[in-house]
Amino acid sequence: MDLYKKLVNGICAVFEIIAAISLGAMVVVVSIQVVMRYVFANTPGWSEEVARQLMILFCFIAMALGVRDKIHIALTIIVDRLLTRIKLPLEIIGKVLILLMGVMRSINMGPYFTKLRYNTLPGTGMPVGWQYLIPTAVGVLIALIAVYQIYDHFRGGTDEEQKNRGGAAS
Repeated sequence: MDLYKKLVNGICAVFEIIAAISLGAMVVVVSIQVVMRYVFANTPGWSEEVARQLMILFCFIAMALGVRDKIHIALTIIVDRLLTRIKLPLEIIGKVLILLMGVMRSINMGPYFTKLRYNTLPGTGMPVGWQYLIPTAVGVLIALIAVYQIYDHFRGGTDEEQKNRGGAAS
């Protein structure tokens, strides 16, 4: 399982680089758009579409990395007040639901890529289907991350217990 975890974290590292590049590119594109609009009174037609595509890319990758780092939004008020013996099963159920969400995202977004790959965006001419490729890939990545997190729960206990031991929660 350690090799599997290293492989998934390697994939996450590649996605982190892509997210950083897309965020930087989005800042550049929006800056160009603002300067062109307010200084030259002529906004390029492609700038809004490119900024939106980069935002989609960045947000979906950030979602997967949030699941990996366990910094996503979680409703813990009820779980924190429960008995310790109930916390682990609830955390496992939560991770199974995250796994199912990743699988369902991939299953439901994948067909849009094939159906819309010949349609194009008006400002850039980019194929519309490409904007569904990233959510599909991120769904697979989320499912892969959830698998090793579920395994860590069986091996090391709750997230809090793993963090206290400095073990598998990373």
